[in-house]
Amino acid sequence: MTRMDLVTFLANDVADSVLKTTRLSKYTSSTSGSDYYWALKKGAAKVFLDGLSYDQAVSVVMSNMTVPHQRSHNQLALKALYSWKLANPGEPLDPPIGAFAGPKGELIIKLEPAFGLCIKGKKTAFVPWPLKDFRLNAKVAGMGIYLLEQGLKKGDYADWKFCMIDLVSGDVFNRTHKDTAKAVDFALRTQEELLISFKDAA
Repeated sequence: MTRMDLVTFLANDVADSVLKTTRLSKYTSSTSGSDYYWALKKGAAKVFLDGLSYDQAVSVVMSNMTVPHQRSHNQLALKALYSWKLANPGEPLDPPIGAFAGPKGELIIKLEPAFGLCIKGKKTAFVPWPLKDFRLNAKVAGMGIYLLEQGLKKGDYADWKFCMIDLVSGDVFNRTHKDTAKAVDFALRTQEELLISFKDAA
C-alpha cells in the first residue's frame, strides 16, 4: 500500500510520462515517499491555527532543516501563504483530514488540508499549492477539490467547502468541473497500475 500527498498526486498527473514514471518508481523503496514541502504545512498550521507570525513560524518549524534549497523553498512558500493570510482574515479552524483509496487499494491519497477558516460564516479547508514548475489551473485544482469533497465532506464537515491556493499567483480555486470525476478516476488508475507494476518487478 502506497500513501501519497494530494499535491504530489496531482503534480504526477500533469507531469510528462517520463517524469511521472521516474517519480512513481521511487515508491518501490518507500511506501510513503518524501514530502518536500512538509515544513510549509507545519508552518501553515502555526500561522493560521496558533497565530504565530511568519518569522516565529520559520523559527519554530524550519530552524533545523539541513537541506538549504528545501529550507529556502519552504520559507518562500510560507511567506506567500502568510501574505495571503493577511489579505484574507477569518476565524481559524482545525480542518478535517482523511484519505481516498484507488480502485485496487494500492494507492492511498492523503487528504490533509493545511488549515481551515470561517469567512463570513462559511467554513472552508485549504490546500496550498507551492509548485512553480507545475502551475495550478482550474482543471487540476478541480481534481483535488473532488477528492477532498469525496473523502472529507461528511459528518460534522458536511457543510464545509474545500479550496486550493496557488501560492505563486494567489489564485483560489473552489470548483469541480464537468469531467472532473472521470479525470480523477483515470489518474488514480494510471498511477496505481504503475505503482503495482514497479512493485511486481522489484
